[in-house]
Amino acid sequence: MAIAPNINFTVKDNDGDSANTGIHVPSGFTVAQYGTFANDYANAIDDIALGAVQTKAVMTIPVDISALTGNTLDPASDVEQVAAFQFLDTNGEPVDVNIPGLLLADVVAGTDGLNTADTEIAAFITLMETGNGTIAPSSVSEADIVNTLYARKETRASGRKRR
Repeated sequence: MAIAPNINFTVKDNDGDSANTGIHVPSGFTVAQYGTFANDYANAIDDIALGAVQTKAVMTIPVDISALTGNTLDPASDVEQVAAFQFLDTNGEPVDVNIPGLLLADVVAGTDGLNTADTEIAAFITLMETGNGTIAPSSVSEADIVNTLYARKETRASGRKRR
């Protein structure tokens, strides 16, 4: 079963407030075809909205990852504990990756640094720097990621009030 991609648009009003709207589209088209449709859809929104349609839309392509093994909810999990990585691309530009729900055993005792010698942390860094043999992650400008600047624990507010 195919999972329909989604294209999201942002409309800004005169007060500076913004709101998002999106549309699902069938899978199986080229990036150029999705781009043409997104432009046509944005023009249609622009024709009926008083606000300004922002000049970039975001397309998400869902993938089925239901076959994950060991993907369980640990009672000690906390999405506010983040594994924060910063990589550098070939242009020297930073690429930030934050993974919520950090396994605290991966933190070096007495520091905020992650144990980069840990098998899982090292595998993640290798995947980021070299890819999986088919696809390698890149910066927003599509430059290769070539170096890890840091790997550390950070605490970030989840945005949810706790009682």
